[in-house]
Amino acid sequence: MLFEEYYEDLTDAEANLILDIYRVIDVLVYNHEPVTLVRLGFELSINTQELSDYLPIIITILNKVEDQYAEVRQVAD
Repeated sequence: MLFEEYYEDLTDAEANLILDIYRVIDVLVYNHEPVTLVRLGFELSINTQELSDYLPIIITILNKVEDQYAEVRQVAD
């Protein structure tokens, strides 16, 4: 059986960090504020270098949140 995507085990701390990243991105996008590593680092009290390890996840989350709000705003208009 072949898997199309690679999966890795996450620790509880990593999973919680990803959820925290999602929450901050959600609030920033909702408020039409730019999402940057510096801003995420400030909001999460995390070094931006550490956040750069999560860059692919951050970009995926950002794209999905932006798409979600674009659909909601389109329906509201």
